This record gives sequence, C-alpha cells and structure tokens, in this order.
Amino acid sequence: MMFDIVSVISKHTAFLEDKLKQLDLNQRKSIGKAFIPFYFLLPETVECIEHHLKIKISESKLIEGLENNTLQYFKDALKNYSIYIDPYADDFEELEPIEIDIICGLENCINSIEKEEYITYNFLLLIDILYYYQDFSENPEYWNNLLKEEIDFQQKIVEQISNGTVIDESIYFERYKEVKFDEI
Repeated sequence: MMFDIVSVISKHTAFLEDKLKQLDLNQRKSIGKAFIPFYFLLPETVECIEHHLKIKISESKLIEGLENNTLQYFKDALKNYSIYIDPYADDFEELEPIEIDIICGLENCINSIEKEEYITYNFLLLIDILYYYQDFSENPEYWNNLLKEEIDFQQKIVEQISNGTVIDESIYFERYKEVKFDEI
C-alpha cells in the first residue's frame, strides 16, 4: 500500500514550523550545511547553477561561504536571475522542475541563517523532491517508501534539533548518497 503524503503534509509542516522556531545561529548554519551536500547529489546541480545563475559553484565553496557568511555573490546571482528572467523573451528557457528544486534548495540553505522559515523549507523541499521522483519514476513504490521513511526521519531529527542538538552536517549526504537520482 502506497504512503499518502498529501494526507500528512499539512500536519508535518505545522510540526516542523513549531519545532524549528527559535534555533540558534549554529543550529541554523548546521541545517543549511547538512542540506547542501544533498542538493549536489541531484543530477547536474553544478551545471544548473552555472547555466542559470551564471556563477561558478562548488559544494565546498557553498559550505564554506555559509560558515563564513560570504554568500553575497550567490544571493546577488539569485536576485539578478529573478530580475532578468523574461518569460516573453526569445531566449527564455523554462526550468525543469528539478532545476527549480536545486535553485530553491540552495537558496533555502543560504537563507536559513537569516530567516527561520527557510529552515522549514529545507525539510519540505526534500519531501517535495522525493514526491517528484515518485510521480515520474518507473518505480514509484521505491520512492514512496523513501518518502515515508523521510517523514519519520524528519520527525525524529527535528525533535532532537528542537531540544538543542546541532545536526550532523553529513546526515543527508550519508542518507541519500546511494540513491540513484539520475534514474528517472
């Protein structure tokens, strides 16, 4: 039987919002740094950022920038991208859903230091990505199982975070490093 994410997502979102408020700076940084490696597991992350945002990027540079609060170049690239995008231009290029997720995900990571809601967005976007793969995969049961496991995992880890624990920054890389995100 398939797990129905739609039936639990509003309750899960409320849980995340409640538990992830009032985190300290180190916790917020660690959450951002835990999610960055996950986005680099997705297909063509570097190519997506370099093509659409017109900046050179690497996982280590983003993590270092998050740690040292030196990500203004990335924020500027995001702002410039959204300013100059013209859906009516001849050269307009519509992003694929996974490209949108990559850009939004990295934006969530870098903004999680300054704005609490981006911490919740990190967790919710990961669920959204798994849901996307479930919908477009030839093996939806596999992705549905990952979705269910992720909800349970988030419940446990967010409880720990809300009690003062700083997240292990390799947690999402280790959790998903064997998942074949390029096979859809």
